[in-house]
Amino acid sequence: MAAGNFTVLNIAKEKLADGDFDLDSQNFALVLTTNAQALTAAFAGTSTDAQYSDLTAEVSGAAPGYDTGGEPLPAVTWTRSGGVVTFDADPTTWISATFTAKYAVVVKSNGASPPTLSDILGFVDLETTDPAGRSSAGGDFQVSWPTGIFTLT
Repeated sequence: MAAGNFTVLNIAKEKLADGDFDLDSQNFALVLTTNAQALTAAFAGTSTDAQYSDLTAEVSGAAPGYDTGGEPLPAVTWTRSGGVVTFDADPTTWISATFTAKYAVVVKSNGASPPTLSDILGFVDLETTDPAGRSSAGGDFQVSWPTGIFTLT
């Protein structure tokens, strides 16, 4: 479960308007980072373009249940109902996971296996009451979106 609200990066808002993100046809991945990753809406990283390569504290690929590069974001949808447009996806689950994650980061992917990850769309704080993040000790670690990843109204 995502604890906080999804934050679309400031630079991603411009990329959305420019058409660099096509939310109903591109592939995305969900990448987990530890609390050592500093993320805000203004995040641009050392590239100044908010790229996957700018993430410096991804959950270790050696952590049981997690592979570097995260997991594909399944069943992505971009829908409109009246004046509300919603970006959504099915839950993403890491099986038999043993790690602690603070942020779930949505990153554009080329959809290949293994994927090439590029532009960061945004992130959600997985545990707003614990600065360390949310942990799993050998169980399933799931990120779900109860009302969509984000909406535009």
